[in-house]
Amino acid sequence: ANVRPGTVLASIKALGGAESVKHHHPSLAIRHPSSIISAKRIGAHSTMTIKVPSNALLVFDRSEKDQAAADHLPPAQIALSSTQPTETIQNNTADGKTGGTEEKMLLHASLRFRKIGLLCLALSSFCIFIAYFVISFNVKGRLYEYSCPLSAMWMALANFWYTTVFLSWWQLVKTKSQMMLQVWAVISSIFALEGFLCLVCYAAAKREEAASGLSFLWIPSGVLGTTMCLAQKKAAAYIISELSTSDSSEKSTAVDPPTPKGKCYSRCCCTCQFWLNFTALFLAAWLFVFSTGCVCQAAFTASDDNSMTPPGKIYTITTNDVELQLHLYCFGNSSSKTVVFEHGGGANSMTLLALAEELVNQYGARSCIYDRLGYGFSPSYYVSPSSLPNTGVILSKLLAEAGEKGPFACAGHSAGAEACLWFAHENQAVDAVAMMDGYPDLIRAGSFRPGQGPNPGILAAIRGMAVAVGATGLARGAVGDPGEDFVPSSERGTVIGLYGQTRFWLSQYWDVAADLEADEEKRLYKQLGGRIGEGGLVEYGGSLRGVKVLVLPAERTVNKTFESTCGGEESKNEYCCGHARNSRRCVDLFADSVKYRDQALLYAATLSSDVNGTVVFAPKGAEHTFVNDCKFYQWIAQQIASEFL
Repeated sequence: ANVRPGTVLASIKALGGAESVKHHHPSLAIRHPSSIISAKRIGAHSTMTIKVPSNALLVFDRSEKDQAAADHLPPAQIALSSTQPTETIQNNTADGKTGGTEEKMLLHASLRFRKIGLLCLALSSFCIFIAYFVISFNVKGRLYEYSCPLSAMWMALANFWYTTVFLSWWQLVKTKSQMMLQVWAVISSIFALEGFLCLVCYAAAKREEAASGLSFLWIPSGVLGTTMCLAQKKAAAYIISELSTSDSSEKSTAVDPPTPKGKCYSRCCCTCQFWLNFTALFLAAWLFVFSTGCVCQAAFTASDDNSMTPPGKIYTITTNDVELQLHLYCFGNSSSKTVVFEHGGGANSMTLLALAEELVNQYGARSCIYDRLGYGFSPSYYVSPSSLPNTGVILSKLLAEAGEKGPFACAGHSAGAEACLWFAHENQAVDAVAMMDGYPDLIRAGSFRPGQGPNPGILAAIRGMAVAVGATGLARGAVGDPGEDFVPSSERGTVIGLYGQTRFWLSQYWDVAADLEADEEKRLYKQLGGRIGEGGLVEYGGSLRGVKVLVLPAERTVNKTFESTCGGEESKNEYCCGHARNSRRCVDLFADSVKYRDQALLYAATLSSDVNGTVVFAPKGAEHTFVNDCKFYQWIAQQIASEFL
């Protein structure tokens, strides 16, 4: 609409909402009541162009204070350029019957600034998210203590998610019902509240300043969204109240306007408006799940940092000009041989506490448990551990810093078995190694079957899990729960809490990445003079001289043959004991079991050339987690004591 020069206007407003306008003027309907212009003065030599929906019902008001100045000017003349029916309505002009400008304006100019504010928050959040994503998964050589970049990344991602969904809904849904406005006002308020809770919780945690600061973005985003919805809702209420006073005869003759081709109205549940509302609410519901998870994770982080006390001490070592802080707990008879325990991949030292205590209390040994970088109670987490020395060098420096002199026996569970072999390779004080259901060099990163090569695709899966559940706590309790048979039972909650740390997922990612990046000549079997033979089985060159090797495979790992698995009444429900016996999955499962058994025998025979190794298979029913199973941990302690002490 072009307003001719010389017109003095106090306000221009577009009455909106098809359901209400149709009673006021049957031939016109407006689907988007957002083109509301603040009071403007048009001089005698200027032109103002106003963009409104083509079928809008426009009402022009003059203020009383401008009436005198407008007496000598022509009345407002409006030219609507549209193919729709047009009509000009002049209201409250020369007669001075105006109720004022401010109270008749449905929306005000600040609505536009709120949308601009939300857009700026969305763009800044997206940039921050990308930056932290790159820092988390691409930038190497960064050291973190207690904190994790995934926490800060998710604060930015959630804010970008909310602002994008809200603004898209606001712009695309032309007819906003009062119910939807109310729903989005509630969603926005909850989002702002959750941002405040994250801010408080991360501020109370150790060194999560970045996550705490970025969670503040949720507050203005939620507040802006809430005020926009409430302002629009108030405008709709004003329209309804104003139109309710219109002439009843005019209402009685009202008819619905014809629906132009290609247009959708919210009255039909199959329209574009319905599906836009549904999609927006669906995305908002998932955002609520993840944002609530973020709040819970922030609360758990603050609680764990301030309540879970490590049993040992935090020591600082320097390697490759990098200062690292690690947790080490040594206890028992200092005059006896020290048994150092290496936890499995992704686990923590508390999973071996019961076994360590059993050796001390029942056999008079000295035990040490510790957490590798990024796990358990160790504060330090280093991106790209492949740039650091192997775990044997780091563990040797840690024990030296703690004043532990040996001799040492190293007992490693799962991936910890490889760490023990590195320790024996790097430290001459090690004279015994126990491999508890661990198969170094036979299992490669990302490979789910023994003897297969590495699978780089596993990184994408771990990255997805790290982003989806790392900082949202959605896997807390589901991942890392050691079960009812865990010992010591009093530490079960601690193990779950340590597994639930945000940095746990990033540590997993970089451990796998380090294995994939490792040069073949620097791999363990090459350093120990070994070679890969038929079927991927590894034969070592006996380079661990003077080191006694004890191999303790779990029964359920090496004894999954059809005869052993399906021989009893209790096995009738086993998957591979029925019609699936000859399936690819079961055939591979039985074949892999034989390969694990053969490799266990090779460890004992080829790792040391001058000391005979021993293989002792665990009792029937022992699973991979038998090291902290109440039915088997005492048996393991007995085997270690009889061989090493």
